[in-house]
Amino acid sequence: MRFALIALYVLTGLLALEGISAMLRARSDPARTRKRLEGLAQRVAEADAAGDSILRERAGLRLPNASGLERLLYRAGGPMTVGRFLILSGVLAGGGFLGLFLLTEDAFRSFPAVLLGLLPWMALRRSAAKRTLLFEEQLPEALELLTRCMRTGHALGAGFQMVGEEFADPVGTEFGMVAEEIRLGLEIREALENLMDRVDNDDLPYFTTAVLIQRQTGGNLAELLDKLGTLLRERIQFHGRVRALTAQGRGAATFLALWLPFIVVVVWLVAPDYLRPLIENDWGNGVLAAAFGVDALAYYMALRIADVQT
Repeated sequence: MRFALIALYVLTGLLALEGISAMLRARSDPARTRKRLEGLAQRVAEADAAGDSILRERAGLRLPNASGLERLLYRAGGPMTVGRFLILSGVLAGGGFLGLFLLTEDAFRSFPAVLLGLLPWMALRRSAAKRTLLFEEQLPEALELLTRCMRTGHALGAGFQMVGEEFADPVGTEFGMVAEEIRLGLEIREALENLMDRVDNDDLPYFTTAVLIQRQTGGNLAELLDKLGTLLRERIQFHGRVRALTAQGRGAATFLALWLPFIVVVVWLVAPDYLRPLIENDWGNGVLAAAFGVDALAYYMALRIADVQT
């Protein structure tokens, strides 16, 4: 029995390492990430293609029927499938519970180790936020290249294609998908709506509105996109200055949030008998849970105070 448990625990660790390494490999290879995103979007679109035309079945890259997890995986760069991600989370949760249960032989006190299964979700959200921020930083330069293409006589679809070829992920990937949709016969309005559905960015509606209004009423789209790119670049710079000014508040929040776990670990190593009543008694477990809960709530409130919307 003990050998079986040890073998299961070793297998749990190996699967967790394999999942984490797969995520890291996918994030470090832009070409693989782009290919993975295109395949993921195509498979999701096929589920909604039953009532559409053949062109939409080939070109539709929206995620209307995607689950929240599948959409989050896409926005994070598509490091793995939904099934593999859920398996990784389950393996970490089960492995943590099993490991703590072997040490304590108490299922109730081992249950908090299940929270290890939340680590992939936290990493996924962080990766999605990082990719969204990178898209926001690349967007002004992409609009500048799109403006130059239009001023030299290229069509809007050709400009999207050039941006897709010249820029790395995520702007290159997403604009390349827009160019492919337009090439396969999708309307520009639908292609841009698909782009807004795939990317969580507050600046894309301004870009989409500018393009659609120009196509309906006419005007100099190149000049309009040039001004929009300048505005977005100035807003990003202002947002960077605000984050620099609020860095002290965020640092203080992180320091105070980590102070309680640090003190608990130090006291446990120096004088374990001092904390034993909190671990062995039900009222002590409640005190620890309340302390960490208040600590997490205070950390969240401090971050919200330091987060200035720009």
